[in-house]
Amino acid sequence: MSDARKKQRSYWDALADSDPDAAVIDPNDKRGLKNRYLAEIRDLAFLQTLAARNVANGMLLDVGTGTGSAALPLLDAGHRVLGVDISFGLLRHAQARCGAKDGLFVLTDGRELPVRAQGFDAAVVYVVLSYLVDDATALALLENIRTALKRGAVLVMVEQVRANRRICEDGLKVQRTISQWRRMLEQAGFSSTTCTVLRHGRFPLTPLIKAGLIPRRLWPRVRSIETWVGRHLGVLKWDYAEVKFVAVAP
Repeated sequence: MSDARKKQRSYWDALADSDPDAAVIDPNDKRGLKNRYLAEIRDLAFLQTLAARNVANGMLLDVGTGTGSAALPLLDAGHRVLGVDISFGLLRHAQARCGAKDGLFVLTDGRELPVRAQGFDAAVVYVVLSYLVDDATALALLENIRTALKRGAVLVMVEQVRANRRICEDGLKVQRTISQWRRMLEQAGFSSTTCTVLRHGRFPLTPLIKAGLIPRRLWPRVRSIETWVGRHLGVLKWDYAEVKFVAVAP
């Protein structure tokens, strides 16, 4: 295993000692409200996209499944899920969270996916390739995902985006531009890529949710505001955005 992969595995293994939801979103969210709000945005993005693509009771590949927080809503919706991750510690949480349902969780460093070619109806990814700073490594993982998908199957990928490429978190993460992400998906063999801005990192209402100042019944209203901002303003020059990419395996 390369030094970069060892660094990544150590990072995620260390987070496995955190709250299972905080470990894969914001470890500093002590109340857990922000993490639940962001998880709801992610889960809706996955479920609504799969429904729009007529993927029902599908066999799904969850790449970078972490603690299984995205896998559980997919399982509850009637899908079968294979979750893969680099961290054994995080996968223990996933198994504990989803073990009673139709999910299976496998340890892999991403260089190879231990799955059959063209065996999946869809794949989901949430802020995983942003942690693959080397473009060649990220491209290789996308190629593996494309190989695992049936023809016409969809990849739903949410990643962090900047107006200009930026390395952050002490070199652990890269925020690519929309054009860089789209080019990488094309190079991996995907087609018909669309993208939607889901939220901005410094959206002013998010700290209020984190502090408990916006009740949960109003979260759908906040999400709709974020959606409107993303649709009309796109990726802001001074902030990162979480963008949903939908790509098809030809």
